[in-house]
Amino acid sequence: MRLFSGTSNLPLAKSVASLLHMKLGDAEITRFIDNECRVYIRENVEGQDVYVLQSLSEVADQHLVELCLVGQAIKGLGAKKVTAVIPWMGYSKQDKAFRKGEAISAQLVARFIESAGFDAVIAAELHSKSVLPYFSVPVTEISTHSLLGNAAPTKRVLEGCFENTVVASPDKGGRLRSEQFAHEVKLDIAYLKKVRDVVTGNVTVTGTDTDIAGKTVIIFDDIINTAATAIQTSAYVKKQGAQVVLFLATHAVFAGNAVKALAQSVIDRVVVTDTIVIPKEKQFEKLSIVSIAPLLAEVLSHSV
Repeated sequence: MRLFSGTSNLPLAKSVASLLHMKLGDAEITRFIDNECRVYIRENVEGQDVYVLQSLSEVADQHLVELCLVGQAIKGLGAKKVTAVIPWMGYSKQDKAFRKGEAISAQLVARFIESAGFDAVIAAELHSKSVLPYFSVPVTEISTHSLLGNAAPTKRVLEGCFENTVVASPDKGGRLRSEQFAHEVKLDIAYLKKVRDVVTGNVTVTGTDTDIAGKTVIIFDDIINTAATAIQTSAYVKKQGAQVVLFLATHAVFAGNAVKALAQSVIDRVVVTDTIVIPKEKQFEKLSIVSIAPLLAEVLSHSV
């Protein structure tokens, strides 16, 4: 087995390789002066099972092309099987045409990956299950529920009040994810009631089906994008008497003003994984980062 990495999340790839007691494959990834990507695999992979780790994070377009070029180069060298390990599957939010004339980006991305020669895909916490049928190759999805629920930062917040903790479902789209998370970590769930302004599209929290006064509230989501929903939800549950609000998410996209907004919000602790590299300028005092490397290493070690 060999593990190669693109440039989007080299620290995570190194951690996975270390846990598997191996060195990363020798790949030279450079760019021409016009920014076109050039890939050169500098070792023999003929007849081997090869994994390529690359998150489709910012800039997603470049990292997708880079992943495909690495996969094609390895396949061209006669690798037995090539698997794309994609911790963050960028474009997974674009899984349908929301209006006439829009491209179904997730579907096209799946075709790009398969056309590059990948025989399988491993991904973490897909945004939508509807992405799966777009692939004709096997896709293994890794759940991060237990990882985040049992992480040291989470445990420290919950210490002594686990029986007084509930999971809050922040919106209709995340209801199933919240239910699955609550079931896996054996916690009750509170459903928030919301109304949407048909003119502006703004959503307002109007109530909850559970008394949350004096409780610790966990909000779980797969992505922190702008964080607007989590911040609004947190403000509401705090007004309803919640003592502590904990926001757990797998993918820290941190788009727009998310970092500043989270840092200034009433959320007490934000816990995310390292599926996306979080530079120092995007880290803040109440943020904790948990590595997904052990989960990836375990899946890779059992998939050969």
